[in-house]
Amino acid sequence: MISVSNIERFATKDGPGIRTTVFLKGCPLHCPWCANPETWQKEPVLMHMENKCVHCRVCESVCPMHAIHFEKQTFQMDRGQCDRCGQCVDHCLNNALSINGTYMENDAILKEVLKDLDYYQESGGGVTFSGGEPLFQKEAAVALIKQAKESGLHVAIETTGVCEPSLFHQAEPYIDLFLFDIKHVNAAKLYEVTGAPFEMVRKNFEYLCEKRGKDVIARVPVIPGFNRGNLDEILSFIKAHPVQAVNLLPFHNLGKTKWHQLQRDYAYEAEPSISAKDLEQYRDELVTIGG
Repeated sequence: MISVSNIERFATKDGPGIRTTVFLKGCPLHCPWCANPETWQKEPVLMHMENKCVHCRVCESVCPMHAIHFEKQTFQMDRGQCDRCGQCVDHCLNNALSINGTYMENDAILKEVLKDLDYYQESGGGVTFSGGEPLFQKEAAVALIKQAKESGLHVAIETTGVCEPSLFHQAEPYIDLFLFDIKHVNAAKLYEVTGAPFEMVRKNFEYLCEKRGKDVIARVPVIPGFNRGNLDEILSFIKAHPVQAVNLLPFHNLGKTKWHQLQRDYAYEAEPSISAKDLEQYRDELVTIGG
């Protein structure tokens, strides 16, 4: 069994061709711009959509753990008390509550993925495992990746590079394409803001580039106030390795509603998105913008 956040069919930006992206739960990082904060923890999480809530307070009355209350007509919950039983979701009159995350058998995941096998074969697509960090669930994740490859699928992985090198070595033979995040090359800055240890990221990146450089696409999320002013340095580091390509991913704040649904403050609330045009100066034969 492995914890899954979401399975997205007909994805076109997570590798070549038409793909299905399987978002696995769990991540060792805490990037403040993250578009998928619901994947940070492996366990299911309760999400609340304020724009659908009519403040009927039925959820408060049915919660057996007394984890929900309303303060000045504002939904509040004690996540330490919540056991994710789902009673509040079942009784919500306006579908304002949902639980993200479910444990699934590998066969059930691949059954869903293989529904679109004809599209993969026609377009050169396949399955992409994302997250969170898709290798966060360790051996369970490796087993799923291996089974996907043995099912005849083209397998891609979107990774932060933050996992034990031995785990990377286990998974590597079953992966056709690595979409590898390089967020910063200043170790102190990277760790302070995201919690990622640069030495581990570097070691995994260099291992893959040395062994499978043509199958590695480095991805740089371009974030205001974090790394936008360091792109020359980051690109120089990446280009010193034999990668297939580099994708610059301009910052957007489309994930902010998920932060709100988790009752978390979003640090980039007022930050405008960066356009591809803003990064045009970095485009060259190796660098693409927007993935």
